Amino acid sequence: MPKVDSQKLYMFCNEVFIEAGIPKEHGHIMAHALVEADLMGVTTHGASRTNIYLEHMENGTINPEPKIEVVSDFASISVIDADRAMGPVAADYAMKKACVSAAKTGVGVVCVRNSTHMGALSVTAKKACDNKMIGLVISNTSPIMAAWGGAEPVLGNNPISIAVPTGEGSPYVLDIALSLVARGNIILAAREGREIPENWAVDNDGRPTTNAQEALLGAVLPLAQHKGYALAFMFDVLSAVLSGAAYGKNVGSFVPPDYSKPLNFGHFILALDINKILKYDDFLMRLKDYVKQLKTCKKAQGFQEILVPGEIESKKYEENLVYGVNLSDTTVEILRKLGEKYKIDTTL
Repeated sequence: MPKVDSQKLYMFCNEVFIEAGIPKEHGHIMAHALVEADLMGVTTHGASRTNIYLEHMENGTINPEPKIEVVSDFASISVIDADRAMGPVAADYAMKKACVSAAKTGVGVVCVRNSTHMGALSVTAKKACDNKMIGLVISNTSPIMAAWGGAEPVLGNNPISIAVPTGEGSPYVLDIALSLVARGNIILAAREGREIPENWAVDNDGRPTTNAQEALLGAVLPLAQHKGYALAFMFDVLSAVLSGAAYGKNVGSFVPPDYSKPLNFGHFILALDINKILKYDDFLMRLKDYVKQLKTCKKAQGFQEILVPGEIESKKYEENLVYGVNLSDTTVEILRKLGEKYKIDTTL
């Protein structure tokens, strides 16, 4: 796959979003969110999705100039109506507000409704770490996953991200969806005409399938069987039932796009001020000692190193920052067409 300089990719995506009609500040947030995902190696949520956001905008399910409104604001808890904003834009607003509350009271919780697809949740969660806080982000998604024992998509794979500051270098980060595999991998396989492993998804009749196109019409399967399903259920409650957003089958479809009803995703965003619990430097010392215990423990056969959450992505990030990010031929073609559409130089 071709290597592309991340700064050039950011500038291109930023310009595309602005030319498409969203405010400059929002263009920066969107370009940053997508390129950060590519830098981490999470290409399923990177620049390859630029056109999907724009198509939803053109068809009215995303608002290019949203008026994000604080519906209620009580001590550490706020509720926000995102006015169909692009998900990363709504999430950025919510995390900033959560951090302001956390600085005052120790914790900030923001429930978001009427939002859209947030992309890679870790991009938002890590913003709390810039304030010496722990960030936690949960979102629901379009109904793409079967309940345990079910044969149709009734709930999202409802991802969660937790980011913990390290005081130096990258935060430790959890960022997982609750399906056995991220649906973005199936989308890419469908675009590129590749088969998928049999245990990833079921078709429209609930039968295991290796055909990516059939899988997109069916449902992905939960990780850890009933456990992944139970977590997805609870995350829908926190992010959507609680916030007033759509839940389960009521959520609009981001991919494949369905413009007939609102997306209305919900988010649960939390910032926790470490200093209100323990001196920040003491926390870092204890965290460092804990990681040392993990790193120096006896290794299982076939393993040379113990990794902590987010370490693989952090290494990829640093490498891709220097050498450029990998973009598939399909993604390059998508960006080329966008460049032609908005009369932007596609030389990356």
